[in-house]
Amino acid sequence: MKHHPAWLAAGLIVFVLLACNLGKKTTNLNSNTNSNASNTNTASDEGSGSVVKEIHMAKDDGNGTPGDETDSFAPSDKTVHCVATLKQAKAGTQMKFSWWIVDADGSKNQKIKEIDYTTRPLENVVHGHLTLPQNWPSGKYKCQVFVNGDLDKTINYVVE
Repeated sequence: MKHHPAWLAAGLIVFVLLACNLGKKTTNLNSNTNSNASNTNTASDEGSGSVVKEIHMAKDDGNGTPGDETDSFAPSDKTVHCVATLKQAKAGTQMKFSWWIVDADGSKNQKIKEIDYTTRPLENVVHGHLTLPQNWPSGKYKCQVFVNGDLDKTINYVVE
């Protein structure tokens, strides 16, 4: 059997390139494990592990879609929206909006409702909304945004 130095050199180059690329991927994964653990800040970018770029609360525009951005609602604002902008549009991203009473009308740390949603292709802005048929009790509330089962961001708001 005759060995060809050109084939041997080409194989060696492919092997080295593959080894270098795998090494780079491992390094990137390791650098992403040090994400910010608090995830309760309303800041727009909380760390490398965050999938959500930014979240905000919004009043209803009267047609069931988010209107003006706010962190304060009137009791008569029957529908409140939480709008999440993802860093990347990726179909199949599992989103969950978890709505909580922090301290309102004698209730504390009580879950109101959870809303699940799966993103479609090219969709990077997702909103969840919550409607109460009567006036909201005055107080403090929060909405937690989970991505693929992990808490990503939390935003606080008030009804006054």
